Amino acid sequence: LPMDEDWGTEPRKDAAKVRLCEVLGPGKTIIDYTYDFGDSWEHRIVVSNIRPGAPAVRYPRYLAGERNGPPEDCGGVPGFYDLLDARADPKHPNHADATAWLDDYNPDTFEDLPIRFALGRMAARRNSAAARINKIPKA
Repeated sequence: LPMDEDWGTEPRKDAAKVRLCEVLGPGKTIIDYTYDFGDSWEHRIVVSNIRPGAPAVRYPRYLAGERNGPPEDCGGVPGFYDLLDARADPKHPNHADATAWLDDYNPDTFEDLPIRFALGRMAARRNSAAARINKIPKA
């Protein structure tokens, strides 16, 4: 990330190199996250309820999801809705381009299998590490 620009008061971090536990914690329950600086996809993550986990449950785990993520580089929120409007309106000057670009994209579908797989891999690594730590003899 460019460090010579003012992007707010919080120091910027490369999202690929940071864990949520490093940016959230006691007294810090909200973070703002920009997914794509060019398209300005802004996200706010709010931790509102932390409870002890069940011992027999593997964490992290998938709870629910809805709607399909927008296509890459579509112009942020306004560009995304403009693209959907153009595809829906055969008289729109960009209808053919939007239809070709979006192909069979459906904003209302949601595929949870990739998320379940990714979280399952994280849970397996986390639980494997915890099991190794628990096997270390205590002095």
